[in-house]
Amino acid sequence: MDGLLQRRIPVALRRAITLVPSVLLLSLGFDPTLSLVVSQVVLSFGIPFALVPLIRLTSDPSLVGAFASSLMLRAASWTSAGLVFALNITLLWFTFTQMA
Repeated sequence: MDGLLQRRIPVALRRAITLVPSVLLLSLGFDPTLSLVVSQVVLSFGIPFALVPLIRLTSDPSLVGAFASSLMLRAASWTSAGLVFALNITLLWFTFTQMA
């Protein structure tokens, strides 16, 4: 937690930050299962934003030298990233059309 922001956050505050939103939703009467599903749908959007830079960085020989991804691995990686993106869109569609 300190590395990116260069700040130390006390453990108790960290736990409160993660616990308060869920306790608030539960106390307001939201369905816990639906809340969990919606939170995971939202979190799934981070995957493509992590995959794309990872694929680009590991494919660049100026950064990783001889360990750069081969053409076959890059093709498989981009195909997988596209599939994950398409599945995320499908997940969103099904989640929010069933909720309406």
